[in-house]
Amino acid sequence: MSLEYSWSWNQSDIPGLRSRSTSIFTANQWNTDGRPVRLGVFWNRTYTYLNSNEFRYSFSVFPEQVDDRLGRGTGDFQVPLRGAANFSYNTDVTQALSYSARISFDQDDLGSSRSSAAAGITWRPNDRFSFALNLRYEDREALLVHRGEGNYISYESHQWSPRLETNYFITAKQQFRISLQWIALKAFEDRYWKVDPGKLGALQPVLDPAAANANFAINRLTFQARYRWEIPPLSDLFLVYTRGNSLPSNQFDEFSGLVRRAWNTPIVDSVAVKLRYRFGS
Repeated sequence: MSLEYSWSWNQSDIPGLRSRSTSIFTANQWNTDGRPVRLGVFWNRTYTYLNSNEFRYSFSVFPEQVDDRLGRGTGDFQVPLRGAANFSYNTDVTQALSYSARISFDQDDLGSSRSSAAAGITWRPNDRFSFALNLRYEDREALLVHRGEGNYISYESHQWSPRLETNYFITAKQQFRISLQWIALKAFEDRYWKVDPGKLGALQPVLDPAAANANFAINRLTFQARYRWEIPPLSDLFLVYTRGNSLPSNQFDEFSGLVRRAWNTPIVDSVAVKLRYRFGS
């Protein structure tokens, strides 16, 4: 059940700006037990300059609410009052060289801080070639993971997720594309938590029930080179090379070592040819 309201205001008469837009959005959602599961007030503002560059910032407030999903039916728990702030800057994407930057500050379900930063650059010297590189880093003080039967572990985590993509149109009907995406996360156990079985409330801290190391890592890399040739309309020939890996969660290393290991020990290393042909008119 939800009740939402939004308000927006666009201004085009401000000296030095092409436009300034402001919006306010409120979200109120309850589950069928009548418990609030998504409450929030969001305030956003965007400045579009005369050269089409944009600066945006937003602030959000999330009142106390209930999480009824993470536990997968093993018990709901209360999430405290939280806040968030985002700032971003983007240059004109129609230019040959454009870039973007963003920084965000947020809070996890336990109220602990979460911050991230992202940056990207795109080079498009003509309508046949483009190159884009995006980088993102995230730091979380309490990444909450459900361990079953109402038990949780909070982790201190660090994550890198870069992405690279380049496109080259050899002719109007032939395209060559290269893409690379890597996600690396290292999580170190911090505290253990449990749902209060007697009442709806915040998660309760408990001692480590197993006294075992629960640290984990995620290291996934996917590389793909694809050639596409449109023979007649709606008929294509694809030649695709794919290389990728997802390493075991107990392998820890520096981030530079993780990416080298993911590339040097692939579990997918294949070439595929696909012909799609349309018969008839």
